[in-house]
Amino acid sequence: MNGTAGPASGKERVYLRHVEGMRAVAALVVLFNHGYAQSWSQPHDPEGPLSLFRYFMVLGHLAVSVFIVISGFCLMLPVLRAGGELRGGAQQFFRRRARRILPPYYSALALSLLLIWTVIGEPTGTLWDVAIQIRRTDVISHLLLLHDVFGTGRINYAFWSIATECQIYLFFPLLVWLWFRRGAAVTVAGTLAVAYAAAIACEGTRLDRAQVQFLGLFTLGMLAAALTQPAARVPARFPWALLGLASAAATAALTLHWGWKEARDHFVALDGLVGLVALSLLVLSSREESAARRFFSWKPFAVIGAFSYSLYLVHAPLLQLFWQYLLRPAGLAFEARFAAIVLVGMPAIVGAAYLFHRAFEKPFMSAPAKAPGELKPGLAASPSP
Repeated sequence: MNGTAGPASGKERVYLRHVEGMRAVAALVVLFNHGYAQSWSQPHDPEGPLSLFRYFMVLGHLAVSVFIVISGFCLMLPVLRAGGELRGGAQQFFRRRARRILPPYYSALALSLLLIWTVIGEPTGTLWDVAIQIRRTDVISHLLLLHDVFGTGRINYAFWSIATECQIYLFFPLLVWLWFRRGAAVTVAGTLAVAYAAAIACEGTRLDRAQVQFLGLFTLGMLAAALTQPAARVPARFPWALLGLASAAATAALTLHWGWKEARDHFVALDGLVGLVALSLLVLSSREESAARRFFSWKPFAVIGAFSYSLYLVHAPLLQLFWQYLLRPAGLAFEARFAAIVLVGMPAIVGAAYLFHRAFEKPFMSAPAKAPGELKPGLAASPSP
């Protein structure tokens, strides 16, 4: 990776600071989105200048699209460095994924249930009201990681993407096999076509909640990993910045055209555009001294990125705690609630998520990278290896 990935043994872990930074930015967008929704908490639309932040209702989902692309990128890197070998085969891959993902996830699931059963289980007119409507089948679906289809939004409304990404992992060994036998173009184009056809066919059904198009976005991340390798055959002057900016502009234009409410019914289209943005940013930020690399490598981003999986897992119930026991009793206006969540609530939640990370995530992370100055990979919406 242009001097940043360490020895090409395929066995040592790779940690790229700018990738951690991208994770952090995506996680903070999700937190900001849900913080805005939490401070809103009214039956009518907010008015005034702050109403523009309603578009974060769209960006929150699109940030998860970025997570998915990053996940494909991080999982494909060691495969490429090992010459196409999935270390330990599919069985070991699934074991490593389970060890990395499930202990923090089940810990956050238990924490969410405990908090609902004790201190945040009553309706308060907030986004959290969906989470507390728990049935026995919702608990079972969360245990089986099927809650993106059954019981979506219950227990913890941020959990749906964990199930979706775990389901994508089931296809990764097959995607690697296709990649090195049929080529990158066939794998990426074919997967995108199948995933988007399935997503369109599932619209209006329960399976629509699984966001099937994310499987195609995952292969865009795999492609980004390949494009950053020294042997990649891509024109040196390929306009990655132009592609990223054009895709971002198209996303913004379509969202403004549809409006923030209707745009949420068109995530299949918007996810593809954001996938191209994430692909472009991953390629651009892999270049030494690029502006994208400097931005995402900013130390606070890199630090938060290292525990962004924990932040993603626990931020929703912590937002409800902050709202229910600090903001609601104060009787603040919408603008003051929003300011309090951004300036006080979000930093406190980031700090609490770090403590959760130390207790329930870090013990299950693989050994740190051996190369001096390199870092261990963290996660996408859920973690990378």
